[in-house]
Amino acid sequence: MKNQELIDYLESCGVCRVCQLRYLKARGNEYRDMQQTFKRLDVKVPDITIVVDEITDEQPLKKQRLSICSICLGLFSEDLQRQVIQGILDSDFAKYDSDGIVLAISMPMTLQLRQLSMWFALQRKFGRSSVADHNAPDVPIKEAVKLILHPIVCAKLGREYDANGLMINIELRHSSEEDVVAKLSELNRAAFPAKNHRRVEISRGLLEKQYQPSRIKGDLFEQYLPIPPPAVMDPLQLQSIELLGPIVCVAGRYRKLSRELSHTPWVLHGQRIMEDSIEEIIVRHVAAYFTETPEKITFMSSGREDVDVRCLGKGRPFVLEIPNARRSSMTRQQALAMEQAVDCTGKVSIHNLQVVPREELTHIKTGEEQKRKYYRALCVLQEPVTLDILQKLQISDSFDIQQKTPIRVLHRRPLHTRPRTIFSVEARVQRENRRLLIIDVVSQAGTYIKELVHGEFGRTTPSISSIIGKPIDIVALDVVGIDLDWPADVNNTEIEVT
Repeated sequence: MKNQELIDYLESCGVCRVCQLRYLKARGNEYRDMQQTFKRLDVKVPDITIVVDEITDEQPLKKQRLSICSICLGLFSEDLQRQVIQGILDSDFAKYDSDGIVLAISMPMTLQLRQLSMWFALQRKFGRSSVADHNAPDVPIKEAVKLILHPIVCAKLGREYDANGLMINIELRHSSEEDVVAKLSELNRAAFPAKNHRRVEISRGLLEKQYQPSRIKGDLFEQYLPIPPPAVMDPLQLQSIELLGPIVCVAGRYRKLSRELSHTPWVLHGQRIMEDSIEEIIVRHVAAYFTETPEKITFMSSGREDVDVRCLGKGRPFVLEIPNARRSSMTRQQALAMEQAVDCTGKVSIHNLQVVPREELTHIKTGEEQKRKYYRALCVLQEPVTLDILQKLQISDSFDIQQKTPIRVLHRRPLHTRPRTIFSVEARVQRENRRLLIIDVVSQAGTYIKELVHGEFGRTTPSISSIIGKPIDIVALDVVGIDLDWPADVNNTEIEVT
């Protein structure tokens, strides 16, 4: 099969220049200057303006020169391009500051069936030795959209292509779709009778999987749908355009200053137990800048504290995953204003606030149990601290404990015995009250420190209580350090130089 023979046949079937190049397996920039590409491939094409002759009841049907491609139904036409670009500009497009965009085009199934019809037609015309059963003879329409429409739309809108950018969902329809799908349902029952004892949903996925010459006969196909695909009078119609902003990730570190604040909203049996939470405070002061739907934000952090535990030092890394974000960046001044707004609550303080790539979210969870965490506990004994107790609690060598799930969290955690490593313990007496000990603990992430102190009836072994051989309880606990160097340190008080 020579290129010229192929193009001549496609031309006779009313196939547009772009689709002709698809059947020549053109790639990338070869669609930019089509005449040059045809010339390079040694193919002659007529340089004509294609029109559709007007048909009236008074005059007989004339032989038509078709302007609507019988394969793509005008998908690659300049007219549809103009409609799409104008539709995007008329939408909320200007409200999004994303530098990158990606098109997601929903096309009618009739396009896939027309491709298959032409596949059969080419096999009949040129033989199976030239047009195989398994490998489609054209560049798939989805790939052609990326090669052709993406660059055009990006150029017109002044944006770059970015698979993670603003998603522009474009829905296209065709007037023949309902009739074609009805015929496809009949064809499917005839082609795959063994599968029709159960209801089979007709879908694009079904077409991609089942409908190719290796699985269905052309003669059977032609009983329901014509080969080659016939000419049409109506092009594809733009049904709708919807915008979906990118997922923007805002990271930072928070300090929890209150001993009466839950990590996330605390609701029990439909009733709120506490009026606020770390998550809500941060989202409340950050979300409005990025999105109009703060309720869809996902809040994540590297671990969490109990309600009555503070988090001090550099704080705990956190990230907000913000879907459908209208803004994808912020200045240091804007970040500083958000940090100051959170600080004013007196319950939480945040710093290092910044936009981070989504790929960096792995830092929050990856190797979570291998991190070291640093705690300071105020503990009380039933009697004054002795020198022997202090000496027993100066532990510089690491040791392992076995810790059953604490009773207090069994309602939300499965019962397991978890091995944990304690890297060091250091204790000193509280000067004003010699029954009080200040104990610094460095432990593996995931260690329950309260239970490490008192042992919880032997459910944690060894414990501080078993090491000193005396009952001991915890009065207050602070997280003072988390061994995770993320996100990067940024000083939002510094003036940006542009």
